[in-house]
Amino acid sequence: MTPKSPTKSRLRLISILMAFPLAVLVSEALSWWWTNPPEPTEGRNVLAYSFPEDSPGNVMEEVSPLVVELLACNGALQGWINADEDSRISVNFFTWDNVDETGLNHAFHHQPEVCMGNLGREVEAFLPERRVVVDGSELVFDVTEFSEPNGRPLYIFKLSWAEGFDGLNLLREGPNSADQRAFRIRSTLNRWFPRYARVLMLGVYGTRDDDEAWDLVKKEVVGDLSITKFKG
Repeated sequence: MTPKSPTKSRLRLISILMAFPLAVLVSEALSWWWTNPPEPTEGRNVLAYSFPEDSPGNVMEEVSPLVVELLACNGALQGWINADEDSRISVNFFTWDNVDETGLNHAFHHQPEVCMGNLGREVEAFLPERRVVVDGSELVFDVTEFSEPNGRPLYIFKLSWAEGFDGLNLLREGPNSADQRAFRIRSTLNRWFPRYARVLMLGVYGTRDDDEAWDLVKKEVVGDLSITKFKG
């Protein structure tokens, strides 16, 4: 048997040693390519909300600059919708544009039981989520029941939205949730980490039960939601 030459042995060893880091580099390059697709020329789909300010009895309120600073959001809106003499809806809508993973934490970190708990309210019940389709996108409202000081129920409907994640309750399945599997799978399949997020938090006062509260939300709020193109 002819012995292998020292030169060929060295070359083979060098090839073996270089194969692993090369595979890592190729894998990293493919991963970056997959998670950074070209920016859509027509803009990205984002959730929009138009507060019915012109309707009688509805009131817009000034948002505290401290709240905007703490949430690190790009836009904020709050107000009251007075449905009738007995029922009203508090509205809070926040927007985040061109954010990274850290920015998204603000959009999905604040569960109602935490926010309302800081105000001294205790959870009465975690209720089944409610779903609605707007412009072909399925939106999911997380629902929690609290009590007003007078003993009447207060229902919090919170919609956490991010591009590419229709149909997920991002409060419970998002990047800060206990169950992140669905979010991570969708992140990979969508080829990007979402950079646009919206949160709509509604407090429904004066209804007898959650079905009546949800009917009020559909009547007074859902029609003012839309999916639009955002460029920026």
